[in-house]
Amino acid sequence: MLRTALRSLAAALLLASGTARAGGYFDDFHPYQTYWSAGWDVGVPVGSLRSSWVSDTSITGMQFEFRVGIVGRLSVGIAGNYNWFDQDYAFITVEQPTYTFTGPAYRRLESLALRVTTHYYLTQTNFQPFVGFGIGPVWTSARLQTVNKKEDLYSTSLAVDPEVGLLWTVIPRFGFYLLARYQFTLAGWANVKNAQWFSGQIGAAWYL
Repeated sequence: MLRTALRSLAAALLLASGTARAGGYFDDFHPYQTYWSAGWDVGVPVGSLRSSWVSDTSITGMQFEFRVGIVGRLSVGIAGNYNWFDQDYAFITVEQPTYTFTGPAYRRLESLALRVTTHYYLTQTNFQPFVGFGIGPVWTSARLQTVNKKEDLYSTSLAVDPEVGLLWTVIPRFGFYLLARYQFTLAGWANVKNAQWFSGQIGAAWYL
């Protein structure tokens, strides 16, 4: 009786472990699986973006991404990131090349980046930590608005970002992810040089 129970338990554990591997992304059973994801992005400005433009945290960002496994636990893909930072100032002094203003003002930054990405997964289980890197063009629109003047500043430059994350597969072909990214760009305007921010992200992923 005990031997039968132990055999049944061992069989159940083996079946469970096999199911966990099959349910994870980019495992031995599906080495070339594609990965589609959408997530909500929260951005925290740093550097001159924070000190010279906006300091408020952005909660209106998003990301869409596609990946495909290539070798080992390595994937390549493409990601689109959108971020929006804005802030109202009740009283501020604005110094521009053509004028100086003191009073209420509104500033914003709108950013859209299209990046080629690569990621490496540390495990092949349902919980998969990963590290990644992205590079590609970024389009930015910065606005400064005072009582009687509005100025829009546009730029196209380069964005690079290292990132770390965790993918949790909850059912076969579907999971949730957490991601932290440091976004560095060559975008600059006014007193902002190389606009940068930290991003925290949560989202859902589908494997096909």
